[in-house]
Amino acid sequence: MTLGERMRCISAGISALVLALLTGCGSSSNTKACVGNCCTSNCTAPVEFLYATSATGGNVISSFRLSATGVPTSLASQPGPNQSEGIVVDSSGRFLYVSDFLNDSVDAFSINASSGVLTQITGSPFSAGPSPGGGGITITPDANFLYTTLTNSSAVAGFSVSAGSGALTALASSPVAAGNTPFQAVVDPSGTFLYVSNYNDSMGGISAYTINPFTGDLVAVTGSPFPTEANFPGPNGLAIGGGGKFLYVGMLGTVNPNNGVFAFSIASGTGVLTPVSGSPFTTGSEPIRVATDPSGKLLFTANQLDNNVSAFTIDGTSGSLMPVPGSPFALPGSPAGLEVDPGGKFLYVTTSGNNGLSAFSIDASTGALSPVAGSPFATRGGFSGLAIAKPQ
Repeated sequence: MTLGERMRCISAGISALVLALLTGCGSSSNTKACVGNCCTSNCTAPVEFLYATSATGGNVISSFRLSATGVPTSLASQPGPNQSEGIVVDSSGRFLYVSDFLNDSVDAFSINASSGVLTQITGSPFSAGPSPGGGGITITPDANFLYTTLTNSSAVAGFSVSAGSGALTALASSPVAAGNTPFQAVVDPSGTFLYVSNYNDSMGGISAYTINPFTGDLVAVTGSPFPTEANFPGPNGLAIGGGGKFLYVGMLGTVNPNNGVFAFSIASGTGVLTPVSGSPFTTGSEPIRVATDPSGKLLFTANQLDNNVSAFTIDGTSGSLMPVPGSPFALPGSPAGLEVDPGGKFLYVTTSGNNGLSAFSIDASTGALSPVAGSPFATRGGFSGLAIAKPQ
């Protein structure tokens, strides 16, 4: 080691010592104290947990601890809804919310930061509307408001979220009208706009709303709903990429399978959607879910009929999609859920039946996927949705 390298290490060590005195580095509960390349071994990385809803009506939420290498370790299952289309974790990683289709409600849980154990929040489940019909679910980045689609009521229900307990309170203005069979929902990174896919709309319409930052009330964006394609293309999964500039819609199809991803640019001031040139972009058959990485530079689709995952790079200027090398990537069965971890290092995919949970590492430079050692991982049944918590 050269003198310069020794001096840099000493300097990093002093910085780590100062940070330790200020934040408690060295205590077993600290998770953020590692500094530089000379960090001591007792500084631990933040723990991540993965939660999955059952696709087989098992009335459970399955839980996993995720290792630094992306390997999931099964934890105890928790009671949950019999049928669910939506699952989401708030930005603090403290609370988990799951939609209940049969009862048209939202189940809410607090997350133990050490064990990942879920505890039902007082008052849960929270009614969203007349049953059945609870669908997709999303939460604002500041965790102040939560929205769920009401698939059989052509509406969207909204709730305010208690910062202390995670409990939900229905908004006075809830529900608001949406299109035919509103299925999935997503909030943009600024927390300003909400988008909803209307699965049975003849023009594949996407409903768009502005979110009142104080009340959570929704107001339809001028021009909403915005069409994708004619003849019931079945818009379903939604994801936002390019730093919040683009909305991507998985075109699942209704009567006939579809194989496209429709892309819109989002007007920053109004939330108005404008089709990206080249839309829809070709992907696998029946892309039931879409997801972007935290950087907004990559997009993934779970192709239900092709038993694979497609991966694309996102052009940060135009929003167009380009397949990454090696795409699509094979799965052991038909995919149902798709989730990228908060660090953008791993992609997790659920498959139907007992085909397990597949995990891939994501090449940061190309977006290519490589199976994590041991993948797919055995599970006690099939899953329909995934969410990852990184408790703060």
